[in-house]
Amino acid sequence: MNPKFKSIAKLFQKLPGVGPRQAARFVLALLNKDESELKALGQAIATLKREIRFCGECFNISENGSCHVCSDPKRDRKKLLVLEKVTDLDSIEKTGLYKGLYHVLGGAIDPLDGLTPEVLRFKELARRIETMNKEHENIELIIATNPNTAGETTSLYIKEMFQNKTGVVLTRLGRGLASGSHLEYVDEVTLKNALDYRK
Repeated sequence: MNPKFKSIAKLFQKLPGVGPRQAARFVLALLNKDESELKALGQAIATLKREIRFCGECFNISENGSCHVCSDPKRDRKKLLVLEKVTDLDSIEKTGLYKGLYHVLGGAIDPLDGLTPEVLRFKELARRIETMNKEHENIELIIATNPNTAGETTSLYIKEMFQNKTGVVLTRLGRGLASGSHLEYVDEVTLKNALDYRK
C-alpha cells in the first residue's frame, strides 16, 4: 500500500473508535472528494482550536468564554447535572426537559485508558458546588454517567465526594437507561423517563 495513504490512515486511527479498516475507508472517501471540499475540511481542522473552545464553567462547547447554557439567566441555578461527555449534554438538551446547569467531566473513570480522577474535571466540580452552595441553600446534584462499568465507578466516586456535603442533594438518572448503553445514542423518550424518574 502507498506510504502516504498509510500515514494519512494512521492519523485517522488516532481518533476514538477508528480502526485500520475504517481509517482506510475515510482516506478512500476523501480521495473521491473535490479539491475545494478537501481544502475546506483542512481549513476547518486547522482553525478548530482557535474557533471552538470549552466553556470555562461547565466545559460544554463554546465559541467564546461562556456557553449558551451557562449564559442563560433562565436556567435553574440550583440544579447541576454531571455528565461524561459533551455529546451526552447535547442529547439531554434535545429533550427540552432539563432546565438546570451542566458539568462535563471529560470522560469516566477508567484507569486502563488513563482516565483517573486526576485527569477528569472533579476538582472543577467541587469548586462549582462550593460556589453554588454559597448562593443557594439546597442544590440538586444529578449524576448522569453512563450505565456501564466506568460510568458506575464514576458515579460512586461522585457520591463519595459529596455524600456528607451539607446543602447538596444527590440524585441519579432513573433506570430507564439500559445497562451498557451510551447517552448520546439513547432516544428522547428513554431520556425523558430517565429524567422524570430520577432518584
